[in-house]
Amino acid sequence: MKTLDQFLAEKREITIHTLASYIRQFIYEQSPLVLQENQEKLMATFKRAGEYAYGMYSHILFQSLQTQLKETGFMTEPEFPGHFATASIEYWGPPEERERCLWCVVRMAEGVTLGTLVTRVFHDHTQFRIPHAPGVMTLAETETPAIIKALSHASIRLSGIAQEDVVPEFPVAVLERPAWQYSVEVGLADCIDSHKIEICEGMLDHALALWGHYGWELVSAIPHQGRLIAIFKRPAR
Repeated sequence: MKTLDQFLAEKREITIHTLASYIRQFIYEQSPLVLQENQEKLMATFKRAGEYAYGMYSHILFQSLQTQLKETGFMTEPEFPGHFATASIEYWGPPEERERCLWCVVRMAEGVTLGTLVTRVFHDHTQFRIPHAPGVMTLAETETPAIIKALSHASIRLSGIAQEDVVPEFPVAVLERPAWQYSVEVGLADCIDSHKIEICEGMLDHALALWGHYGWELVSAIPHQGRLIAIFKRPAR
């Protein structure tokens, strides 16, 4: 594919949306290759160190893109796609398809702030599996509290979904489990927006259908400190 420098040379204007467009194309082309070429190493890392394997996957996937951003004069804080400990949150989805949002603020070399890039990374907590390729969206907010507040609205996250190809899944060994499995989500209230009440039903349907796709049944929903704690269960597999 074209380098970032070549891609930008064809554009009349460079905005945060321009960068996001290139990154989406980069992910579309590179993520299946990275997964295929590093499959054995990533699976072995997951067995040894758990979710550290997903950080390794992100590092391998985005390393060349980080270099291109620097070479073309962009400054990101923190380094693209974001720091797992200080510039990311993970509230949403069942264990088999958990969503983590990482972010970085993008500035031009002369100091002009373009906005924030948010990378939505999907991963499985029960085995090493990337359910589908990462997505990229943009935010006008550049301060951490404002970014977290924006990402806490499902309508904003879902509006940034790019149509990414599904990447390969890995086989998983069947393990002995108890009669029932339980899991909790704390991000369900993000689907309820008092300013957009007419679309709340659709957003709740989307969130619950994702759990249902993997066989989870909603047991209870408990309000707590402004959040809605949803409890799910399913028969053990």
